[in-house]
Amino acid sequence: MHSHRHSHRHSHRHRHSPIGLFFRMAALRVAVVGAGAAGLCASRFLAAQPDVFHHDVFEMASNVGGLWVYTDQTTKDSYGHDVHTSMYEHLCTNFPKEVMGFPDFPFSDKLPSFISHRDVRAYLEDYAKAFDLVKYVKFNTIVQSVMPSKDNAKTPWRVCVKQLATNKEEVLTYDAVVVCNGHYSKPIIPSIPGANTFHGKILHSHYYRTPDGFRDQTVVCLGAGPSGTDIALELAPYVKRVILSSNDEPFTCTMPSNLEQLAGIESIENGTIAFKDGEKRMADVVMLCTGYEYVYPFLAPECGIEVKHRMRVTPIYKHLLHVHRPSLVLVGLPQLVPPFVVFHYQVQYALKVLQGFTKLPTVEGRLADEESEIRMRLDMGLKPHQAHQMGGLLAGYLEDLADLAGVEPFPSVKYAILMESYFKMKQDLMNYKKYNYRIIDEDDYSVTEP
Repeated sequence: MHSHRHSHRHSHRHRHSPIGLFFRMAALRVAVVGAGAAGLCASRFLAAQPDVFHHDVFEMASNVGGLWVYTDQTTKDSYGHDVHTSMYEHLCTNFPKEVMGFPDFPFSDKLPSFISHRDVRAYLEDYAKAFDLVKYVKFNTIVQSVMPSKDNAKTPWRVCVKQLATNKEEVLTYDAVVVCNGHYSKPIIPSIPGANTFHGKILHSHYYRTPDGFRDQTVVCLGAGPSGTDIALELAPYVKRVILSSNDEPFTCTMPSNLEQLAGIESIENGTIAFKDGEKRMADVVMLCTGYEYVYPFLAPECGIEVKHRMRVTPIYKHLLHVHRPSLVLVGLPQLVPPFVVFHYQVQYALKVLQGFTKLPTVEGRLADEESEIRMRLDMGLKPHQAHQMGGLLAGYLEDLADLAGVEPFPSVKYAILMESYFKMKQDLMNYKKYNYRIIDEDDYSVTEP
């Protein structure tokens, strides 16, 4: 790993502000839910200002890394909870490491651009070590409820946690709660007419680990997002036939000879799948690569956070702060983004808000901003459940957060790599992960072909 120095370029910008002095006298207590990449990022920036913040990180597993900790188990963990990770054995990142890492903490140069989940887990462990974060983490501890305190109590949040080893529960109070529980653990199971008559096996990609159990079968992968395309390509050498079923435009690039692209599934009858384009095929397995719901089982109804269309969290300002209670921070809502990069900017902006260094608009202004964000997406042809989708809107979003937080913007050379990689994926889905990128300087990068 590289040696990393934390930049203090902006940290003393408001040293003499009266609010800053007030908070130095009374540190803010912050609870962080989850020690995956987002929780570690939150912990890192909280720990960097020990005179301003005192924080605890609650993690239900016995290690850091969240989603990136692979396990063969697919149903329950050793404490009887649903397995959190959706990681499969041969998963390789779909963003090059040059743009995927936290902006000021690069991956090792020795790695190729597209890396395994094991490399990412090791990277997150290095990040935790570099900033000495493990001491803040309460492992094997589940957050059971987050509840606003009554009557404007001095500390606005009551957090009930349970230690899994002893079943001991305690209620703690905090000034702010930063939610980093991820959103790749509760599968969306679409309702398909006739699914109950299917002779074969229906499973969600959350439960997929290796291609071994699918040899010589016909598998339908429903959904052509990152998981659907990745798993379809991984299965192709092992199965008789793989059908990539999606309502999106089909890929026009070269595909494996035994991969067929069809429209979404209309219905199922016994062993036959009817597709929305009128085609019918026999199949042994339907793999639902249909994404995940946003779930916050620990947020009490009094928190006032609602999830609509399974994936739209509201009322939320900047895809991050509870509109009415901005000391409740929900990190990581944006989709179609390099997640660690988004966490890096979201956390720094949120902490500036908590310190009072960044003035928020009025509640009405925050609600209007949320409305304009959803309206913009609907006008672009996105659906209500795609309220947090970024894609081409990412650059503006990160620029906005960096500006509000007063931190270094995301380098334009990394956007350029991001765009090139995306176009290569569209043009050559089978081979785009074989390219290697190298950043030369602030403006230039090189690409090595496979």
